[in-house]
Amino acid sequence: MAELVLTLANAMKLGRLQDFIAQEEARGVGSIDRAEFDRLLVKAVKVPQSKDQTLRSPSSDGSTGKRTRQGTGRRISR
Repeated sequence: MAELVLTLANAMKLGRLQDFIAQEEARGVGSIDRAEFDRLLVKAVKVPQSKDQTLRSPSSDGSTGKRTRQGTGRRISR
């Protein structure tokens, strides 16, 4: 009969974290590279948008991002 794999969630719930660690080390799972993990986390996690923030990023010149249509000064007469 196959041995049941202890999940991290169950190990934490049952107070068997050390058993989980031993199980994963026996499977060849090692420690994480913390710097690489942090780099990936920054890419994956999105900060929630505030209520007053528009969908566009703020302009570097401080404008609101709204464009107004201005004439070219030339009119075509028919």
